[in-house]
Amino acid sequence: MGDMDQTYWDSLYRETPRPGWDMDGPTPILAELLDLPDCQGLGRDLAVPGCGFGHDAAELARRGFRVTGVDFAPSAIQGARQRHGDQVRWRQEDWFTLEDTFDGIFDHTCFVAMAPERRAEYLAHCVRRLRPGGLWLAGMFHTVTRPPGPPFALSLEEARRLAEVRFEILHLDHATRSHPRRAGREFLLVGRVLPCS
Repeated sequence: MGDMDQTYWDSLYRETPRPGWDMDGPTPILAELLDLPDCQGLGRDLAVPGCGFGHDAAELARRGFRVTGVDFAPSAIQGARQRHGDQVRWRQEDWFTLEDTFDGIFDHTCFVAMAPERRAEYLAHCVRRLRPGGLWLAGMFHTVTRPPGPPFALSLEEARRLAEVRFEILHLDHATRSHPRRAGREFLLVGRVLPCS
């Protein structure tokens, strides 16, 4: 991914105790997604790719899910363990090489943080990591404050075009519970993995 490789991200987590994107707690859109009728059948085993310092993964664990937090930046996983202990199974690994399977994936920053040319590859890997009927729950940016990124913005229409190849789109709409620093810039997507994927 060019300059956005493991070293790039690891240095960002090492250089400051709280990178600019860190909200020091779970994103409010996590609760918004879980409250959607389409997510009521979400299974117990969840993954959080690009988990960073693990706030979202820890919140999911607090809500009773069995959670695997994945990040390829060693300093991110170290920080997640320091902040949240062992309530989450932390994995310092590249999401693209992970081979576990899950009932659902919660993705708040991973998809939009990677280079746009890898989006289709990323979604294909998410499908491989989901069990039949599994859900991909994603929060994305349609507007970023410092283009071109990361994060990299995309429209709702582009998100639908990319996702519908591999997922049945259950929900796609603007977020209503974003953190104040992100208000009006996020949207939510819930997709169920297609049987033929």
